[in-house]
Amino acid sequence: MGRNPMENPIHYATPQLRVGPPVTYAAAQRTLKGYDYVIIGAGAAGCVLASKLSEDKNTSVLLLEAGGNNENVLASKVPLMFGELFHSEHDWDYNTVEQLALASRKLYWPRGRILGGSTSLNAMMYHHCAKSDYDEWVSVHGCQGWGYDDLVPYFRRMEKFTPNPSRPAIEAGNRGAEGKWKVGIPAIPDVNTKEGTLGGVTRFQTFIDQKGQRSSMATAFLTPEVLKRPNLYIGCHAHVTRVLFDCLTTEVPTTIGVEFRSSKDPNSESFQVHARREVILSGGAINTPQLLLISGIGPADELTPLGIPIINNSRAVGKNLKDHLCPTPIICKANPSYTLDYLKSPIKSLPALLRWKLFGTGPLTNNVGEVAAFLRTVDFNFSESSSHPADFTSGSVGPDIELIAAPLSFIHHGEEPAAEGEGMFSIVPTHLRPLSTGTISLRSRNPFDHPIINPKYLSDESNNDQKVILAGLRGCLRIIRSAALQKYFEPVPINDDPASKWWPYSSSNIEKISDEDLVRFMKEKAFTLDHPVGTARMGPDPSSSVVDLQCKVHGVKGLRVMDASVFPEQISGHPTAPIGAMAFKLSQMIKEGKTPGTPLSAHL
Repeated sequence: MGRNPMENPIHYATPQLRVGPPVTYAAAQRTLKGYDYVIIGAGAAGCVLASKLSEDKNTSVLLLEAGGNNENVLASKVPLMFGELFHSEHDWDYNTVEQLALASRKLYWPRGRILGGSTSLNAMMYHHCAKSDYDEWVSVHGCQGWGYDDLVPYFRRMEKFTPNPSRPAIEAGNRGAEGKWKVGIPAIPDVNTKEGTLGGVTRFQTFIDQKGQRSSMATAFLTPEVLKRPNLYIGCHAHVTRVLFDCLTTEVPTTIGVEFRSSKDPNSESFQVHARREVILSGGAINTPQLLLISGIGPADELTPLGIPIINNSRAVGKNLKDHLCPTPIICKANPSYTLDYLKSPIKSLPALLRWKLFGTGPLTNNVGEVAAFLRTVDFNFSESSSHPADFTSGSVGPDIELIAAPLSFIHHGEEPAAEGEGMFSIVPTHLRPLSTGTISLRSRNPFDHPIINPKYLSDESNNDQKVILAGLRGCLRIIRSAALQKYFEPVPINDDPASKWWPYSSSNIEKISDEDLVRFMKEKAFTLDHPVGTARMGPDPSSSVVDLQCKVHGVKGLRVMDASVFPEQISGHPTAPIGAMAFKLSQMIKEGKTPGTPLSAHL
């Protein structure tokens, strides 16, 4: 078959038709097409790993992606059009189970099913997050080698920073210039520095390149030059159905390879490939635990009733799920000349699209959330609230609320449009440090069935999650009434009608909103910011973690995990850059056989 995966919906070298799984490593080596590394999932981590591991021309790498190619997907190139990918063939289109604390609603969770994964359809925030987050991974969770100072060199090596003369300059010495991932520049301050991680107001750096196009992990690390490597194979539309193990000839179950299909049709062909060295799971916080469970790694009491043979009774698989919840956004009427709601009209957006195609500029280069404030609610003094949140921030110094500003109506991922002709401004509070933990579990043993996603929002016994969210909402209400914003919009929520079911308050009585009403609004309108983590968490103790400090799955050989599922704890911001930096670091560790604590100089 051709070398270029873009020319074929599936690109494999002589795939092996299944005739029964080989039961030993030796049998797999004899009968199956083999690669040194088989990587599952071409998302933020998978693209980086495939690119970096295949730099060694003597190492063969197969990257399998359940979705399709990103090359000709316009909505993945134009920054502001990413919402058009939601519920499409490029989206896993997940939904949670009913959330009791959110009016028993099921929440939509968009996840990328395309080369680049969610970096091909998310908002393009480039954010290192708080230094204290990673230092907590070390001090609290025992993950030596994954602290902030351990990861900073990889943040820098990944990025190719391009200054923008139309925005305030920042210190170039804090930015990387030689990497593959193209990022922009914030106004003030630069939150992606050691000093800036603790909070403040910033104009986001974004992974939008100088041509005004999304710079996803696929466009950055699977470039045409990388795709020409004769030792790198990429298979699109390849849904991995299980990991294969040798449990007969080795004392510890040893990974043989993986099995995959190109169609959910049960009569479709099933292929197997052999991993001579390792299989690396990079499917994300939902797909990775699902594949582990289907493959027999997980709680025995969950797998046995489904008839799944137990490879390793790992209790932590699918547990410790944490996500960033956005309560109801605060949305105000604004001067239409400052807003972007008109771009939701196919006709009105045509001039902007033409400008983007010709010059790579204009409103379509907006990534929705351009400005944010990172705050600590424990430092607020809200006399309106009846209770004050406790401090569960990382290191008691990190932020626990992010307030994102957007020049348009942003309800339910922007899927609820504004009224015709209206201009809107949204402030979206996001809870960064939840105590509530959820689960990913199997609906059935069928790998094409969506798993059961239960984040258990606002289920913490202390009720602190709700207190933090209330503080964040109070902060938003104060901001929209600030003098600095008066020239842009009237500080009145969308519907100033006292009979409104959603927001029955006017500018004259907005300060009288009770905690009870804010909670009610939140339960009816809350949505995810798409940052699930922790479902295959890293740690030294197999009883409470899934992978060790080298991201090797406890209890088996030849299997690693690298994606947001390995995060020991939720971080105080946007996870794309951290995932990429961690994957970059892991690739160096794998290539040179280093442990997490090895000095960077040994990796260069």
